[in-house]
Amino acid sequence: MTMSSSFSDPSIDSYNPSRPPPLNYTIKCNRRELAIIVFFTLIFAEAGILPLILFYSIRWGAHLDNTKNLAIITSLVGTYSGYKLARRSWYLFISDGSHQRRPIGAGRFGVDAFTIQIGLAMTGFFAPLIVGSSLNPGSVHTVAMSLPCFMIAFCVPLLITGIWPHKLKVPFRVSSMPPYTGLPPGVYTLVEDIVAVDGGGCVEFRQAWRIRYEHSAIMRRIVRVTSLWWGASGTILAGVFIAIAWTTPDDIGYGIGWGLPWLWAMVSAALTVWWVHRELEREQALWGEPGVHKVFSLHIAQTIDEEKVAQEVNDFNDRNVSV
Repeated sequence: MTMSSSFSDPSIDSYNPSRPPPLNYTIKCNRRELAIIVFFTLIFAEAGILPLILFYSIRWGAHLDNTKNLAIITSLVGTYSGYKLARRSWYLFISDGSHQRRPIGAGRFGVDAFTIQIGLAMTGFFAPLIVGSSLNPGSVHTVAMSLPCFMIAFCVPLLITGIWPHKLKVPFRVSSMPPYTGLPPGVYTLVEDIVAVDGGGCVEFRQAWRIRYEHSAIMRRIVRVTSLWWGASGTILAGVFIAIAWTTPDDIGYGIGWGLPWLWAMVSAALTVWWVHRELEREQALWGEPGVHKVFSLHIAQTIDEEKVAQEVNDFNDRNVSV
């Protein structure tokens, strides 16, 4: 049985604390910070450092042909990321606490949006990698497209949903969004799914994140602007990287294709952290101003148990408001 939560009713805007509704989640603890550092270090090593070191050392040192060189690289890339995706699927579908990590209103095997998005992106990554290394002779230009194709597959949904927020509707569930409901900018579901599943925030974070998004005009702006930035910059630069990879010699094209996407990601991440931190401070300072605390409904249908969690989150927020 499902019903619409009263907290998603746009006619109700009495929830007006003296500060934004807290998310009740932080990465500033040793275990989470260490896990994030280890994850990004290993991903960077697997899909950034390793392919570059192997390609040039084998090409210039061992003097193997491109076919053998690319075959060795392809056999090693994807081991850690594959393990992380398998572990994430375990958390979401099989583990004892999987019901706590699923999207709001989702069934036993309801996938979240990040699972679909990262699946498409990984397909875009491995398709040119496998095809390029399977040719005889191996195609360095094709393999150099792997990361740019990942960028396109991952960033285009962010760009489209950022341009038309809450306008696009699909006939299937997207994370906690029911079918035929206007989709929020893509960063909304990314944050919800990654923190709830991979970060252990569970359904409590999904509810707190929904409440914060629904009640804060500045948070909605943050989500849309970051979706537009990552979507537009990633899509445009990926096209540039592919063009350069195909119009330059093998050594240069390969380095561009496997190196510059990481530079884009690091610069974009640093800018995002700086800008979001500044906007959150502005949200805190201007919360009492007209137009900042402005309710917008996501129209998320919930089970009775999920409504109880939403009520508990709101009660917690009310109890912890500094008057």
